[in-house]
Amino acid sequence: MPDVRLGSMGGNSVAFSDFAGRKVLVFVWGSWDPSRESLAALEKFHQKHPDLAVVSVAVDTQGVDLPMRYVSKAKCTHEIWMDATCTLARRWKVKKAGVTLLLNEARCLMLSGGLPDAALLKNVEGLLGEEVKLKPIPEFKVDTHDTQVEILCQQCTNYLTRRRVDDAVGFLRRACELDPENDFIPPQTWALRHPEKFYEGPVDVAWLKKQPRVAT
Repeated sequence: MPDVRLGSMGGNSVAFSDFAGRKVLVFVWGSWDPSRESLAALEKFHQKHPDLAVVSVAVDTQGVDLPMRYVSKAKCTHEIWMDATCTLARRWKVKKAGVTLLLNEARCLMLSGGLPDAALLKNVEGLLGEEVKLKPIPEFKVDTHDTQVEILCQQCTNYLTRRRVDDAVGFLRRACELDPENDFIPPQTWALRHPEKFYEGPVDVAWLKKQPRVAT
């Protein structure tokens, strides 16, 4: 898997290459998605396997405050990173929340699945003892020029700091037009328009399914 550099909840620059020589369990989620409820199960697994690097990546254009609400609720001690610009969508082609990946010591994909439920985590557990013969792997050539979606997501975040929600939604709509397969973006446009459907209790999935793909 190509290396990806993101930011931690504390604002530090972090990358998956920082875990060279270790297996890494990665969980991609969002504060706007029901996947946030899986953080507690992941933290319990981390406590059971402290030598395994566990990283939760919150894909949130609204910043750290909302993800931190669910991180605190789950009492997470594992690594919590932020992807405010949908970088994983371009670098790893992960374009939806609720995805779990296990990387080996050479950053090669061993397992991919959905939410970290009991069945998936049992499969992960079965792979932890698998030895890997490390060999030099050439760096992947990833297209680093097409960053328009990431720029638009960053502009969304910037305008939200000025409480200009209409403009922020407009940037996300343009990002969705550029990458229509990116399922990170549409729910976040609705979360900006109707936060009560996302953050005052469980995500109202039934309501969300009735809405157009992107908020107007």
